[in-house]
Order: sequence, then structure tokens, then C-alpha cells
Amino acid sequence: MKNNFSHSWRAYLIYSFIVISILILIFRILSLRFIDGDFLTSKGKSMLETSRQIPATRGSILDRNDFPLAISINQYDLYALKKFSEEDHKKLTNFLSLSKDFPEIKEINKKTLIFSNLNFSEYENVKNLNLSGIEIEPLQKRYYPLGEQAAALIGFSGRDGFGLEGLENILDSELSGVPGKETIFRNASRRPIVTQEPVQGLDKKLTIDGRIQFYAYKHLSSYVEANNANGGSVIVLDNISGEILAIASYPSYNPNSPQRKIKRNRALIDAFEPGSIIKPLAIAKGIDMGILSSDQLIDTSPGFINLSGKKVSDPKNYSNLTVREVIAKSSQVGASKLALLVGIDGLISGFKGFGLSKPPSIFFPGIAYGVINSRENISDHEIASIGFGYSLTASPLQLAQAYSVFANGGYLKDFRLFIDNLDDIYQQRVISKDTADDVLDSLKLVVSDGTGILAKISNFEVAGKTGTSHKSSLKGGYDQSKYIASFVGIAPLKTKRLTIFVNIDEPGLNNYSGGDVAAPLFAAISDDVLNYLNE
Repeated sequence: MKNNFSHSWRAYLIYSFIVISILILIFRILSLRFIDGDFLTSKGKSMLETSRQIPATRGSILDRNDFPLAISINQYDLYALKKFSEEDHKKLTNFLSLSKDFPEIKEINKKTLIFSNLNFSEYENVKNLNLSGIEIEPLQKRYYPLGEQAAALIGFSGRDGFGLEGLENILDSELSGVPGKETIFRNASRRPIVTQEPVQGLDKKLTIDGRIQFYAYKHLSSYVEANNANGGSVIVLDNISGEILAIASYPSYNPNSPQRKIKRNRALIDAFEPGSIIKPLAIAKGIDMGILSSDQLIDTSPGFINLSGKKVSDPKNYSNLTVREVIAKSSQVGASKLALLVGIDGLISGFKGFGLSKPPSIFFPGIAYGVINSRENISDHEIASIGFGYSLTASPLQLAQAYSVFANGGYLKDFRLFIDNLDDIYQQRVISKDTADDVLDSLKLVVSDGTGILAKISNFEVAGKTGTSHKSSLKGGYDQSKYIASFVGIAPLKTKRLTIFVNIDEPGLNNYSGGDVAAPLFAAISDDVLNYLNE
């Protein structure tokens, strides 16, 4: 009986062990199938294949005529893999100068770059060889056809495709697109299979005209160098359409060079005391308020005036001048008296109406909008200073837009840089049409018989205003040896189509005034642009 019991117990244990083992095996099979299946599948695939991004083609930046200002060029890098053979090397060297000899490649014994920047023809030739020991990776190179002429505006992007400066940086999210994906299987061919197509970035079309940009930069760089100056800027506006046709800044840099040294966009981010360019804006406000009239006489004798213990002088005693002649002769004494008549509140509201001290609608890194001295208990001398272009700052773009008011019958337009938002150009009346016409007549006199005679061009009648301002000194006050020379004009008067602003920073020769230095630059640019536009 005892033996039977012992035998039964032993059989039970064996049976139980078998059942438990079977259950464990079933659980493990189910676990592998349902619980660990995805992990193992993924692990297996990762051992058999690799994935990499396919860069999206970056969108182009185009001028108004579809000329490329920034464009991506497809190139390719060629790599040798571990199984790269001497026969592969011989076939490639028939038409490529590889960066490494075959023994050197084999010694490295891993994926190795052997040729950079295959062009499309070279890429096709390599691809047609069907070599298993190589791999081709796509590469995009950014190219800027206008080079330094538009660099300060367009900027550049890095090797990783991200925009780093200028419009390339601002528009990066729109230009970038969406990268694709390709999978490379670890089989004999290692042929990549595209699993997700890249989405190309958007093209952005500017109002800039590449030819006008060329003229602006050509003459600007020439005049800056000829005057041994620090730099300068140019703005060209189309008064009729509300478009910006050129934004030039010098010195510039070559955006196509990896060794580029970035230079700022002086036309957009510099704010300076404009000097006499401001006078017509102040006078326009006074005329519009009914305080002044164009033919009103202003006594400037004896050629100077004392205000708040400080002296304001003209180069000579102009005696009696009409308001129009105060602008033409650029009389500091006359402008001071007129500014005091208008008053600080009138000046500030007038300048703000012309768009000064307000951010321009163009979004650009560090764009300037200037300031106006508006503190309480302001002295008469400070009020006068504001009236002839000191104690306030403005950018070249702001000053160009302000002068467009005289061409547009008293309306200030919100000038645009992108073609796709021209439908909603905002404009606001700043002064009456009669006032705008009055001031424009004064600006004609500046060129015909005033400080801006050198702005004259053949076959076209133009109007404008000179400006010469001292630069601030690091020690306080003004540096009597450093100037900014400016000119802003409207051309041609027949259509009033263009407003062109130019300035030259610190002309280093004996001539430093807006009339001597900046006016001829305006004339050179205007002549080329007007003939190009068939005005």
C-alpha cells in the first residue's frame, strides 16, 4: 500500500511539472507574439535597416520680376562604405578626382567621404555605375546671385539649412519646408527607398527690383569709396504702388563665402539725427495748421539768433527769406523761428504723422524707428533744434516714407516689401494736398537754385532736400569733424513716381555736406533708374 502511494505521488509531481512547463511555454509564446512582438520586430528591423532625413528644398527668395535673390542648388556628397572595392575606386576615378586613394580608404575601414558637392551630371554618372560599395547623400547649397549687392537685406542660411541673417532668418519657417525620409536596407544593394517625400519650402517674392538694387548699390559703393567715407545707405520707393524697389547698404559682405564678415543693414537699423532734411516736414505741419504760408517773410538778420543762451547761425546773413526760400537755402535761423511758431506740440504731432518715432511695418531684426525729444520744460533752443533736425532720430526708411507724402498729395503710405501683401496697403492723410504741393514747390527750388543743385539730372525734373548733420561725440555733445551727408528727393516731377533717399556716413574729404556729397549720389542713381523704368 505504501509503495502504491509513493508511486502515485511521484507520478503526480511529474505530471504537474509537465503541465506547468507547458503553461510556461505557452505563456512565453503568447508573450513573444503579443507583448514583445512589436519590440522584437522593431529591433529586428533596426538591425536590417537605417533611416535618414531627406532635406526639403528651401524656398527661393525672388525679386518682383522672378529673378532669384536666394536659391538652393542641389548637390551630393559621395561616400565609400566598408565593402568599397578597388574596382569601385577605378570606375569612379575615370571621371572623378577622389579625395582619397584606395589604400587610405580601406585603412579607415568605415563610411568615408571621398567626394564633396557632386553636380547633377556627376551624380547621374555615379548613380548609373550601380556600385554597392558607395553611398550618395543629397546636399543643398544656398546661392545668392546678387552677392554683396543685396546681402544686408537678404542675409544667408547655414549648412544646416536654417536662416541666420536678414530675410533668410525672418522667413525661415516659410522657406524651410518639411524634410522627407528614406530607408536604407542592409542588403547587398543598400539601395535607399523613399518612405516619406519631402515638402518643398515656399517661395517668397519681394517688391525689390534686382536691376534697381544693382544701380543703388553700384553708385553707393562708388561714392562711399570716392569720399573715403565709413559707409552709406539707399532707399528707393515707388510712390504710386507703395512698393520698396531697393534697399542698399554699404559696406556689405559676400553671402556666398563661408568666411563672410557680417555687416549691418544701415538703411533699416541705423537711426540718426537727419539735420536739414527734417525742415520741410516741420514747415509742412505749420502750413497745414494755418500758422505759416509759403510766401511768408522771415527775417533772418543778422545771420544768427540766440536761444536759451545758445547761438544758432547761418553761413551768411540771408536777411528776409520767404518760407519757401528758408527751405531752399536751408537757413538754420529761419527754420528755428518757424519751429518756434509751430511749437513743440505741433512739431511732435507733425513728425509722428509723417511716421517718425513709429515702428515701420516691415519686420526686420533690429529695425530702427527713432525717438523725438518730448520731455517737459523743453527749452526754446531744443525746440529750434528739433525744427532743423537735431534732438530727434529717424532711419533712412522712415525719412524716405515721410517724403513720399509730398509726392502722394498728402497721404502717408505703409510701404511694403512682399508682393503677397500689396492688396491691403494702408494710407493715411497727413497734410492737405495744397500743403503737399506747396512744399513740393519749395523742394523744386532746392534743386534749381538752392543747396541741392548737384541733384539735377538731364531730361528729368526732380525735387528734394539736402541734409548735413554732426555726429554725436563719445565725450558728449557733437564731434565737429564728423558728419552724415544726406539727400532725399522725388523723381521725376512729371509722374512723382519715385522717392529716393541716400546718405553717406562720415565723408572723409573736404566736402562733407549733403549738397556736395549726397546730392550727386542721388542724381547718379535717379538717372539710371528713371531711364531703366522709361519714365
